[in-house]
This record gives sequence, structure tokens and C-alpha cells, in this order.
Amino acid sequence: MDAANEPGEGAARGALRVTALSASGFRNLAPLQLSPGPRFNVIHGDNGQGKSNLLEALYYLAALRSFRGAGNRDLIAEGAEQAQLRARISGPAAPHQHQLLLRRNGGRLLQLDGKRPRSLSAYYAALQMVIFHPGDMHMVSGPPELRRGYLDRILEQFDATFAATAQAYQKALRSRNRLLRAPSPNRGAIAAYDELLASAGAVIGQCRLRLLSEMAQGVVEAFRSVSGEGLSLSLRYAARVEPEVAALRAALSEQLPRDLARGYTGDGPHADDLVFELGRSAAKHYGSQGQHRAIVLALKVAELHELERRVGRVPILLLDDVSSELDRGRNQRLFSLLSELGGQVFLTTTHPEHIQLSHDRVDYRVQAGVVELKADQGRDRGPISG
Repeated sequence: MDAANEPGEGAARGALRVTALSASGFRNLAPLQLSPGPRFNVIHGDNGQGKSNLLEALYYLAALRSFRGAGNRDLIAEGAEQAQLRARISGPAAPHQHQLLLRRNGGRLLQLDGKRPRSLSAYYAALQMVIFHPGDMHMVSGPPELRRGYLDRILEQFDATFAATAQAYQKALRSRNRLLRAPSPNRGAIAAYDELLASAGAVIGQCRLRLLSEMAQGVVEAFRSVSGEGLSLSLRYAARVEPEVAALRAALSEQLPRDLARGYTGDGPHADDLVFELGRSAAKHYGSQGQHRAIVLALKVAELHELERRVGRVPILLLDDVSSELDRGRNQRLFSLLSELGGQVFLTTTHPEHIQLSHDRVDYRVQAGVVELKADQGRDRGPISG
């Protein structure tokens, strides 16, 4: 029996798996064809060789954006006119074929199972991935928009209504802010946006609150598993205004003089925050780097479980430089936890010996964009790159 189809916890729960990946013209990666392992794929090499680029290619197939904030043109290799990505995904229901073509002139061709998807929502619904990368470390210590964005990205993966509502809210907010900054502001025109902001804002705040309440216990338990500390983690949604239509409508009206003075809308879900506390102290100010990393990893584990619960399959997990700043004990506990998840994992590291996995593991080395399978694992896995 093929390893990717062996029964087990992940298979029983319906895990998504990349069974084939090809890429050309993407970042610094040499043309490649991979047949990844069904569980842990460890990608190692020195810094700057292309490890993260391989994860970026995988993530782009699911999210249609770079987790590093790069524009589409930046993803195309120097000297190339286009980049192409293809993947075969197995999992519950029929397998899917994803294909992307990025052109330097700005064009993008997107196909799902050989056809243009009927909508972006239909494309997103076919493949879910959870990503951890070094930039996520700022989620605890950085500005509130990082934490709000984290909750919103989870919701957008399974709730098309939320995504449309959030888009309408942002459009109305930008329009209202433009009017607030006008040389001679028209109060009537500004107030015309209040009803939409109040109704859409209530939906956004309530969705975030429900999501956090459903994820909170999982985050706390995952943090305890990874950190091994007696120090308790708690998290709460800090809303500037109660996410109810009447409360938001009243706040927009009452704060109009202040909004005119500062030139932007101060109240609403765009100003809310997600707060983490360790014991009785704010993790943002008092947590160590190791504790911050453990919190973010706990968030990702809880996100994976929440998506699994919502869509009925275990998402693919991508971990970029996951072992950095975790001591040996936390590393061991992290990989013990990951082994229980049952899904497919791709992770990068400069030190493969730090990845404490002894089985269900396939190792790749990346050097100058060339991906090489570890010599004793090359049987029946096909060409890699070059």
C-alpha cells in the first residue's frame, strides 16, 4: 500500500496532502518536480539558498499571495518572463489539480482541475494551508493589525460571507476617511457611511469573538504542550466598541468631532485587538522570545484544528525556520505535538539535527535553488530539480 494512503489518524480524519509539486521560474528555485512524503518533509540548507522560496511556492498555491508580502512580479525568477506552479492534492472527496501561471506583465492564469475556477471562493475551498514563518513572531509584540489580520484570514478560509462583509467594510471606511480629511468636510456625506459601517462592523466583531471563543481552549492547551511551563496563557478580544449595530452607530455619531480633528475613523472593528496574557502580565511586554514563539505556534496548531473542524479535513502545515529560538525541551514537545496532528507538514531549518523526528520523515537539501532528496530516500520518488 502507498504510504500516502496508509490508514491512520490523519487518513481517518481526512488529511490534505501534496502528492506532486512542480515549479519553474519561481524565485531562485531551479525547475523541480517533487513527490513529497505524506507526513514530515524536512527542508534544510544554509540561509539564502531557497528553503523559504519552496514554502512560498506551496503557500501561493493555496492562498494566491506571498506570506512575505511580495508582489507577483517579485516571485518570478530574474531573467524569466513567467513562473509556473502545479500541484496534485489528495484528500477527502476527489483529488484536485492546481495550476498557476504568473506573467511578468502582471497577468495571472489560474486553473483548478484544468478549468478556470468559477470563483476565488471555490478555489480557496479546495485547499487549506496553515503557515508559520519568522514574520509571525511580531504577532504577539507587534501592532494590533497583525492580530486582527490573523483572525480575519482564518475566517475568510471557510466563510465567504465574512470575506464579502469585511471587504465592504474596508471600502466604506476608506471613503469615510477620505471625506474626514477633505478641506471642507461634509458632515451629511460622512454620516451616510455610518449605517454600513455599523452593520458590517457588528458582523466582523461578532465573527471574531465567536472564532476566538472556539479556539481559545485549543490555544491554551497547545501553549502548555509546547512551552512545558506552569505559567498560564489567556487571550481575549479587546473591542473598542461593543460589536452591536446600535453601539457602533452611536459611537460613530458621538465621535464625529474627534474623527474630524484627527482625519480618520477611530472606532470600529478596525481598531480592535487580540490580547495575550501570561499569568497576570501582558505577553506583549513581558514575555520572552521563546514564549512569544510558543504562543504563535500554539495559535497555528489551534488554527489547524479549527479549520479541520470547519472544513472536515486536516490542512497542510508549513513551518518556516520553526526551531529557531526554541530550546531543546520546547523543540521536543513541539514535534511530539506535531506527530499527533496526523497531517502533512513541510518545515525548513538550517539544522536538520534539531528536528526531533525519527520516522515518517523525508529530508531535502536546498543549495543555490536546487532541491535534492537525501541520498538514501530517493527510491521511487522521481526527479527533484535541475
